[in-house]
Amino acid sequence: MSQAEQFEQWTGWQVTGLTYGAIGRRTAVVERRWIGGSCPNIACLPSKNEIWSARVAHLVHHAAQFGTATGPVATDMAKVRQRKRDMVNREIDFHLQQYKTTGAELIMGTGRLWHPKRSRCAQADSRNTHETAPAELPQSVRR
Repeated sequence: MSQAEQFEQWTGWQVTGLTYGAIGRRTAVVERRWIGGSCPNIACLPSKNEIWSARVAHLVHHAAQFGTATGPVATDMAKVRQRKRDMVNREIDFHLQQYKTTGAELIMGTGRLWHPKRSRCAQADSRNTHETAPAELPQSVRR
């Protein structure tokens, strides 16, 4: 294992990490799999994106009921999927830019408390270990 890199604060919650980074604290945000969490990548936003596409198709299909004449309508699922993927990529780019702007560091890995006053994070590739300084853990986890 390599020498542990010290951070004043690390968190699994991006908003907290970006806030600490913005005020100048040496901060790391630990993400196990998705940059920005599951909501912008696989859960909330992609689902809503596809649901909105279905809603548009439904409205066009029933356009005549609202006095709008349309021709044949078909849904191109490849385009729906690409629209969703483009949205996810924009979200990831937005989150990465937030890290650059605030100075918080993104670590892809898994974190844990390993001592009452210390926390440790191992990167997903297991090459590096990061630790918090003992005095800087949030009051809620101090013993």
